[in-house]
Amino acid sequence: MPVNPLIRFWFFFLIFSSGLASASDNLDSIPKNPKFQKHLSLLLETGPMIPKNTEWGQFIKNGLEYKAIDFRLGFRNTRNNLYNRIYRYPTYGIGLYTATFKNDFIGKPNAVYAYADLPFSKSFLKGRLSYSYFFAFGLAFNFKPYDPDFNPTNQFIGSYRNGYVHVGFSMRYAISPWLDLDTSFGLKHFSNGSIKKPNSGLNFIPFSIGLRSTLNPAVFDRSNLSDIPKYIRNSHVNLWTSVGAKNYEIGGDIYLKWGFSANYLRQTNYKLRYGLGLDMFYAANGSLPGDWGKSGFMDKASFALVASGEWMLKKNFSIPLGIGVYMHRNYFNDEPSIYYERVGIRYRFSNQLFTGVTLKAHGFKADFFEWTVGYSIFRDKNSY
Repeated sequence: MPVNPLIRFWFFFLIFSSGLASASDNLDSIPKNPKFQKHLSLLLETGPMIPKNTEWGQFIKNGLEYKAIDFRLGFRNTRNNLYNRIYRYPTYGIGLYTATFKNDFIGKPNAVYAYADLPFSKSFLKGRLSYSYFFAFGLAFNFKPYDPDFNPTNQFIGSYRNGYVHVGFSMRYAISPWLDLDTSFGLKHFSNGSIKKPNSGLNFIPFSIGLRSTLNPAVFDRSNLSDIPKYIRNSHVNLWTSVGAKNYEIGGDIYLKWGFSANYLRQTNYKLRYGLGLDMFYAANGSLPGDWGKSGFMDKASFALVASGEWMLKKNFSIPLGIGVYMHRNYFNDEPSIYYERVGIRYRFSNQLFTGVTLKAHGFKADFFEWTVGYSIFRDKNSY
């Protein structure tokens, strides 16, 4: 009887990872804590698709069987610094993803991504059972995009390459000191940010199960946070500009869309900044079909009030968040609702200069990817 290829792959993973772990044990005879504890994970994934409430959405859903494999290499920093202790020594790493939908409309996508896995403070069963939350961002490719002649059914995705986003929760049970049973559930999203339409996006609720191998032992400071200095509150004024590519209609040209933003944020702890901001969006060219044309400045610009925030993962790395409400908007700039959402990543070169990328969306339907560069006005008296 032939053996299932996935079973063979898991068997190889067990032998390979246990061999690496044994080799690391031998090397660790030198009493020195490594800078990183390394993890190797193999996950099998399946789950339902969240269909669009359309005839073609239901058609694709009924003929779809989603299965995927995730392979991850993670690095858990052992240094006893402030943010490592606050977030209980998170794991950051890279992953490879491959999937099949077993139909002729969507393709067999692969992805390369970066991820962060942040453990919860409590564990159970004498530390053998633990929980964490994670998020991953990357690039997916090998989709079979919409084509009016050869693939008109796939009205979810209009491009070969798309953004990859996966967020969720994990549960792990330690089978041995070097091997964990790893399970998770969450939300997975593919989108090109309306660079090429159609782009309603693909969404799944994936469930995964697999194994995670710890490749080298390490020691982590488990002491409480009572000795961490109290945060000295401060205020931030952030100014930035953004630019992105925008396709308004299937088969149409691609245009630039600009953004100009400012916000005031208050930070009262090490993790979160929050406040209010203003956005202006400017789309000089391109519009949805119709007898409407852009003539004056107000026909090309939109203005919004934004509830803004930054979730600080490190001193220089954060997740910007926002919910905006338009004070003036243009439907023909592809701004169909009165509100929008924003989420992304941001890196600070210093207290003043930063860059990043965010996704602006209306009701989880992408508007455009905002590639940003900005300047901050604030003084930080805290020590990290």
